Amino acid sequence: MYSFLRISEASALALHTMGVIARNPDTKISNSDISEMLNVSEHHLAKVHQRLVHAGILRAVRGPSGGFRLAREAGTITLMQIVEAVEGPFAPSQCLLGREKCQSDCCVLGAMSNSINEQVRTFLLTTTADKLATMAGM
Repeated sequence: MYSFLRISEASALALHTMGVIARNPDTKISNSDISEMLNVSEHHLAKVHQRLVHAGILRAVRGPSGGFRLAREAGTITLMQIVEAVEGPFAPSQCLLGREKCQSDCCVLGAMSNSINEQVRTFLLTTTADKLATMAGM
């Protein structure tokens, strides 16, 4: 099925990981346990976890009983912080065709693109990780 709105696999993994960990804030959860829950590659997930640790969102606990925990309260971590930890600064494209600059003076999609970008930006800035634990599908 086609969709205008898409996010990268890394961002999706980061958001799902944060949902899992936010549901269990007092428990260390290993990379392998999370990869099994999400049915994804441990190696790819480990790279995502490294970015979240580097951004100060997750804390890595080393050792045989190690894993990952939240570095701070889930209610203080926005979805924007999670996505930007993986993708870099949020910079929405004005063009749905991926062009740097619109080739037309009368683009019929520009207003829609701007509206969707603003809605996504607002959602990411105002939704916190504690909400991920209660969202449908988590």
